[in-house]
Amino acid sequence: MPSIFRLAGDTASTDTPVDTSTNAPSILAINGFFCGFTVLVVLARIYVRSIMLKTFGADDFLITGATICGVGVFICFIGETQHGVGMHTASITAEEFVKMLHWQFFHSLTVTLGISLVKISVAFFLLRLVPSKAYKWFLYGMITFLIAFTLSSEGTILFSCVPIRASWDHAGEPNAKCFDNNLFTAIGMFNSVINIITDVLFASLPVTVVWNLQVNMRTKISLLAILSLGYFACAASITKTVIQVHVLSNPDSTRDDSYFIWNSIELYIGILAASLPALRPLFRSILENTRSLVTRRAGISSSGQIGTARHKYYAQEEGIGMNSLPGKSGGYGVSVTTRSQMGRGAESEEDFASKGDGDADSLENILPLQGNRGITKTVDVSIS
Repeated sequence: MPSIFRLAGDTASTDTPVDTSTNAPSILAINGFFCGFTVLVVLARIYVRSIMLKTFGADDFLITGATICGVGVFICFIGETQHGVGMHTASITAEEFVKMLHWQFFHSLTVTLGISLVKISVAFFLLRLVPSKAYKWFLYGMITFLIAFTLSSEGTILFSCVPIRASWDHAGEPNAKCFDNNLFTAIGMFNSVINIITDVLFASLPVTVVWNLQVNMRTKISLLAILSLGYFACAASITKTVIQVHVLSNPDSTRDDSYFIWNSIELYIGILAASLPALRPLFRSILENTRSLVTRRAGISSSGQIGTARHKYYAQEEGIGMNSLPGKSGGYGVSVTTRSQMGRGAESEEDFASKGDGDADSLENILPLQGNRGITKTVDVSIS
């Protein structure tokens, strides 16, 4: 929140020597690691969804927006550490303190938007998976609520002081009207509780969907393990809320900056939890390519076995090849017929084929068929 440290800056004193050391390197290292890893995962997700599967949807656009917010948050951390974050509050000059609060004002707006975009992205992702109309209407209701809640939270931060400039430069706007600390804390706590509830909800909804998948237990457990990262985002949100209760009464909050650190971790882990399941086709492709490469190398090194295999093949061709078997015209007569039956509400075979083989590896396409939807194909092979 932009006014969290408003009163702390007034305690700065130049009469006595102060400790000018800083925790800025540690703060930047923590956030830089999470931000960098998140960007790499989202770039891989974009590649899978747009290049491999060609199914880039609304949830992908939203998670990309959340990642941009995450990069913006890290940029804000860089600006804040240049003007006092990581140092003891008493060692920060009034001029630097104003600049630091200015960065934190935009930091608060950006991280709030990013966290909401993650949840809305998960909601749009689930809309493609759930079969029930009631479930879909529930998700539409949650999307509407999250949009309204985001606008409310952003408005609270934006207009905590009128004029807005007083949010970071209260001394420069002596006639400004601002929320007092008690009211500001109460509003922040209410928003945080709603945030925790929605975090738990959107961390749990994908788990219930995956549990009903018609896949082997190993695949199911691996997906659940990835999706459980959403609960780590919940834990980060709870930790941030506990710190928020005492942050205004902490005279040295700038030293560790724990409130904003946990707030950013909530954002980064939420993005990771929403993105990692989408990388399954990429992991499978890498695994198959690696296996193929290992097999080829093993074949090259085992030249004796290859020679034996070729010898058997040519021996069979020279001995009792197909053309030497009795039959009309000295060969086989083969006919292949196919019959396709399309259930109610199913898509055509051409539409299904146009999606590409890679799409069958996405999470949406390993769901059980709902109702009578689907395609049944029978292949008859007759050999005379």
